[in-house]
Amino acid sequence: MSEAAAWVTQQLAAAGFTALPSLRPGEYFKTTGFAVAASSAANAARVTVTARFTGQDKYEQWGEAQALANKLMDVLEPLGVGFEEIEGREPNCAFDAYPPSAGPVRPDEEPTT
Repeated sequence: MSEAAAWVTQQLAAAGFTALPSLRPGEYFKTTGFAVAASSAANAARVTVTARFTGQDKYEQWGEAQALANKLMDVLEPLGVGFEEIEGREPNCAFDAYPPSAGPVRPDEEPTT
């Protein structure tokens, strides 16, 4: 686990959110939850959120995943974390989180320090 992923996991755990140990493709839709891993972007953590499939339309499932992702972002944002949503993951939701110690909030922004 990267330093950014460990930091994000720790902050979410302190707020009462427990990350799944992993989220492999075979595990998608079996539970509602999230996993944190190293991102392909430098100094970022990839947060992937999935919603348990209940036989509903996939867009309802995506709404549930987005709602959880928004809660996670609400925890991290006051800590100075920047975000970049990863498109095309429906009905899952994913975003990269850039901890404040990582320098630029996003790759295309200037440092805030």
